[in-house]
Amino acid sequence: MIRLLFGRSLSVRLLWLTIAVVLAAEVMVFVPAVTRARHDWLSQHVRDGQIAILAVAIAPGGLVDAQVRESLLRLSGAVSVRLHAPGQPEVSLAPAIAPTTATVVDLRDETAMEGVQRALAALLRSGDALLRVEATSPLLPAATIEIVLNEAALDRDLRDIARDIGAVSVLVALAAGALMYLVLHALLVRPMHRIIGSIVAFRANPERTHPLDPKAVAPLANDEIAAASRELAALQQELREALWRNARLAALGAAVSRASHDLRGILSPALLTAERLQMNEDPRISNAGDALVRAVERATELVRRTLEFAREGPPTLIRAPLELGSVVEEAAEQAHAISPRLRIETAVPAGTRVEADAGELVRVFANLLRNAGEAGAHHATVGAVSDRAGVEVTIADDGPGLPEPVQRALFRPFVTGGRPGGSGLGMAIARDLVRAHGGELTLQRTGPAGTVFRLSIPAVDSGRLVTEARADAKPA
Repeated sequence: MIRLLFGRSLSVRLLWLTIAVVLAAEVMVFVPAVTRARHDWLSQHVRDGQIAILAVAIAPGGLVDAQVRESLLRLSGAVSVRLHAPGQPEVSLAPAIAPTTATVVDLRDETAMEGVQRALAALLRSGDALLRVEATSPLLPAATIEIVLNEAALDRDLRDIARDIGAVSVLVALAAGALMYLVLHALLVRPMHRIIGSIVAFRANPERTHPLDPKAVAPLANDEIAAASRELAALQQELREALWRNARLAALGAAVSRASHDLRGILSPALLTAERLQMNEDPRISNAGDALVRAVERATELVRRTLEFAREGPPTLIRAPLELGSVVEEAAEQAHAISPRLRIETAVPAGTRVEADAGELVRVFANLLRNAGEAGAHHATVGAVSDRAGVEVTIADDGPGLPEPVQRALFRPFVTGGRPGGSGLGMAIARDLVRAHGGELTLQRTGPAGTVFRLSIPAVDSGRLVTEARADAKPA
């Protein structure tokens, strides 16, 4: 209990902050209440004095005996009473020994600030001085009534009133603080505890900890806590998927590394056979040998490039000036070999040149065209527009379009789009290769009418290329 009331947690601080705010509000009510109570106390004694002085005024000759006088003063709570009316003699109700006063209060011209100061002073002073109060007669507006009172009685009654107001204020502050604490604890503190607990657990073991359930955190579905919990749950889910992908990439790198070593030994006899076929006098057999050599070289290069993708850092590029049309034609041949029904139209203007790695750029276009054929497209078009900034290439097909879940994670590794036998690495590798060239690969649009990808490649610096060509032409 002591730890609950004097701890340093957010809930305890909110509790004491609420109590302090309510008490501050009660203080703002307390001062006017005490001031009003003082004014009412003095006004009531003025009215009582008016009744007492009327009894004297109706007496024969304005005189009453000592016993009646003492009774009237005692009932009115005053030491003496005087009534001044214009054109009439003064009526007085006073003891045998006239009192002397040290303090005069004129209720007719007392300001609000003076009333506050005098009320607070009455709560703090001690003693039994006399107070002379002057006011307009309640029954005779043209007359002035003057009463003399004991300040001790006023101070005592004001302290009792202040004590009652203070007790009520403290009870209200405690009740309001407890109620506000319960509300804030339910709406703010408890959801924060759940969010913090989820963060701590996820940090300790992200692979085995389930993401936060936003519906179990915030009681309100549209407040800031609910929005924060939804974003945290999404972040945790993405981190888990990223860890899962990294683990698969690490396993892929180890597997490809072993496969690359074994593949060289497996393909060596095939490469020797292809070289013998190349030396055959029959052109058809010689061409078949050339094709087989190129296939073996592409297979080994593909394994090497996949291994580079599984490692950290950008891929290694060997840049050279290229005719973009020839690169697209080679990629179209590879894609057509896998998808014979896909008809590929090349609309790249002649003379469009880029500075890139030929093998990697062919791989990018081949992946995009092969994906179009595997998705069910029958026709694909590759076009290009060049300017000083670079070359913009569009790859459009008439396929059925990409599903919404695939669009959201299109360039993530291992996203296959539901196709059996796919590795899910083609689009991820293609974008990484384009970015390594300084460009960008984006999905422009997709739908039942087809899919369009946009690929940007930096332009060729013709002046630099001419200088390099001249340098290469010089004799060693």
